[in-house]
Amino acid sequence: MSLISAIGLAVVALVLGIVLGRLSVKSRDASRLEQDLKKARQELVQYQGQISTHFADSAALMEQMAEQYQTLYRHMAEQSKSLAKDSENPFKALPEETGAEPVKEPDFPPRDYAGSSGLLKQSGQG
Repeated sequence: MSLISAIGLAVVALVLGIVLGRLSVKSRDASRLEQDLKKARQELVQYQGQISTHFADSAALMEQMAEQYQTLYRHMAEQSKSLAKDSENPFKALPEETGAEPVKEPDFPPRDYAGSSGLLKQSGQG
C-alpha cells in the first residue's frame, strides 16, 4: 500500500503543481497585459497632446501667413496705382477697403445631385 499511496501522492502533487503553475502564469500574463494597456493609454494621451499642439501651431502660422499676404497685396495694389496705368492695373482693393461686403456663405448645404441614379443613390430613393 505504501507504493500505491506514494504514487497517489505523486499524482496529487503533480496535479496541484500544474494548477498552481497555470494560475501563476495567468496572473503574470494579466499583469503584463495591464502594464501594456497603461503604456498604450499613456502613448495615446501623449499623441493627442501632440496633435492638439500641431493644429494650434498650424492655425497660428496660417493666420500669420494670411496677414502677410494681405500686407503684400496692399503693397502691390498701392504701388501699382502709382507705377502702372489705370487700365493696366491688375490689383483691386481688398473688400474691406472698398466698403463692399464680403461674399456670404449660403445658409443651406450644397445639393446632392445624385438624384435617383449614380453612385450616391440612397437605397430609399426610387
